[in-house]
Amino acid sequence: MKIMRIEPASLQPPRGLAELLADVGGGENGFGGTPVHTGEMTPEQYLHRCCDMADPARVNPGFVPQTIYWMLDADGLAVGMLRLRHCLNDKLRINGGHIGFFVRRDRRGNGYAREALRLALIELGKLGEKRALLMAIPDNIPSIRVIEGNGGRFEDISTDPETGTQFRRYWIELQETPCSLS
Repeated sequence: MKIMRIEPASLQPPRGLAELLADVGGGENGFGGTPVHTGEMTPEQYLHRCCDMADPARVNPGFVPQTIYWMLDADGLAVGMLRLRHCLNDKLRINGGHIGFFVRRDRRGNGYAREALRLALIELGKLGEKRALLMAIPDNIPSIRVIEGNGGRFEDISTDPETGTQFRRYWIELQETPCSLS
């Protein structure tokens, strides 16, 4: 894997965003799609929404604040995305957890998800969380490996009462990461 970084969504789209959003489409393996796929929003409107979702004052009822991060390769190309929820509610404890991740199909198997999750866990720790809940559909072996490779300890299998979808639930203990006071 080349060097990569995660960058929070802003109104400035990263290179390759259109291709990434097209690849996400309607979602897969428990990672939900975007409203760009359905035509409900343009990519520009989606960027605004991504920024709004991180602001607790702008979050819709029943939702928690979340930061969207782009996974960027060494050349600044968007190769994936993360959804980092700042805290959990009852629904996220059954379906979703703290962090969801997606890597473009043509970039899979290169270690991007594993490194991006490692970086996202640091960000979650900065928000004050002591441990992270991650989930994977039972047959999604690549995601299970990414979670376990970042210290995920299997707890149980939950079933979403609305969809019947099952999820393997993992907890990862977070390192204390003091915020800088600059």
